[in-house]
Amino acid sequence: MKIPTMFLLPGAIPLLASCAPPPIAPKLVGVTVSLDTPGAQDIYLCGDFNPWSPVLLRMFPQGSSGCWEQRLTLAPGRYQYKFVVDGEGVHDPEAFENVHDPCGSLSSVMEVHP
Repeated sequence: MKIPTMFLLPGAIPLLASCAPPPIAPKLVGVTVSLDTPGAQDIYLCGDFNPWSPVLLRMFPQGSSGCWEQRLTLAPGRYQYKFVVDGEGVHDPEAFENVHDPCGSLSSVMEVHP
């Protein structure tokens, strides 16, 4: 296919459009993370999904039961996380897996599936 030279800048190399479809973004999945901690004043969720920021994801109490929740939207994958309960890091006792992190404490693991 010949491209008319009037559409090319001097020295430009003509490129043809690709017939390949654009890449498909991973499907995001809604995930609810909860922690049962009666008497807590503040709980935050941190993990590798939010560069371990201890103050970005505040959890919300669900009535007066002591259960706190936060809803996330994540791409499928494996994530490490922990809670910050009144300033102290706490692993998830209900997680299917807990691993030792580089600081010597436990981090919890969640797997998000499409």
